[in-house]
Amino acid sequence: MKKRLIITSIVIVVIFISIIAMGYNTNSNKTFTQDGVTYALTLDGASVNTFPSKGMYRADVTCENATGKWLYDEWQLAIEDITSDNITCDIDFTSISQTNLNSYVISLSGSEQGTGQVVNENGYRYEGKDPNNYIWFNNELWRIIGVFDENSHGLAGQNLVKIIRNESIGGLAWHKSGTNDWTAASLMNLLNGAYLNSENGTGGEYCYGYSTTVPAGNCDYTETGINDTYRAMIENVTWYLGEHSSTSATTEAFYGYERGDTVSSGRPTTTGYIGLMYPSDYGYSVLASSCARTTNLGSYNNATCAGQSWLYGQGYEWTITPHTFSRYVFYVNNNGYLRSNSADRGNSARPVLYLDSNVYVIDGNGAISDPYIIGM
Repeated sequence: MKKRLIITSIVIVVIFISIIAMGYNTNSNKTFTQDGVTYALTLDGASVNTFPSKGMYRADVTCENATGKWLYDEWQLAIEDITSDNITCDIDFTSISQTNLNSYVISLSGSEQGTGQVVNENGYRYEGKDPNNYIWFNNELWRIIGVFDENSHGLAGQNLVKIIRNESIGGLAWHKSGTNDWTAASLMNLLNGAYLNSENGTGGEYCYGYSTTVPAGNCDYTETGINDTYRAMIENVTWYLGEHSSTSATTEAFYGYERGDTVSSGRPTTTGYIGLMYPSDYGYSVLASSCARTTNLGSYNNATCAGQSWLYGQGYEWTITPHTFSRYVFYVNNNGYLRSNSADRGNSARPVLYLDSNVYVIDGNGAISDPYIIGM
């Protein structure tokens, strides 16, 4: 029968460094015991009996009779799945040099990543069915869309990593008024207000979850919104709001329309911290060898296009791009093709944002079981 060590009624045990460090066994320079757990530490291969200060280190944890995980943000160890009273954990700290995430992703261009690749198509993008583009952000899984220059985000001379939340935050209206001006949209205000600041937006003027296709979203973001550590990593960027009149257009054509000046309401650009994916992001998420770039996004509902896209699979999902008809916005249908519908409908919303160019890689290979761990 599994046992679980409980400290002050916390079921999943998190042992803080400040507590551990005070309790180490001074009779040994290799191990110490705290709360019934025996620890052995190394720093760059040498045995130590104190934890290094938070910094440029990778931590490899091996525990017997339990599962241990190093929490880089909190700089502490979590221990769970305890099966015995005799727990030992070895933690090896290794100094690492700073490798910025944007440079790292660019260096992967042309290489296979899981069941996909990084390809240079109007940005260095992860394309394919399930590439290794998972990243641990906001204490949850997100995925890297790619790395983009100023033509995509407006910050001169910078290459920024764009990421999307792995799961939807629920069904939400794009704009409860039914118009397609993102600069005034209820979803824009919700994402850049309550969600960005980890506040409770339930009952507010921007929480509108009418939906017949996906479960309505919960606008209380006090626990699920962006926390302080990760909020500091987000750039305030330009979002392009150019329109188009039809789904009968290729990915490259949509990329141009998105950055065009044609708008029926509002303005062609705005700035903000959080947005949504573009139709072209979805279009480029499939390798060209699987889904020809001559394919219209309105015809992606097949095994070689939607079926080979890592961005597909959230049901009815909003994009940020308005239709030329002032009430309509483009979204990805549950069958995988691009469609448009009234902005007051409730579709899945997945936040999208750009990371500061100084964000660096600490650990991970991008697989779902080993996502990129980042710092700044």
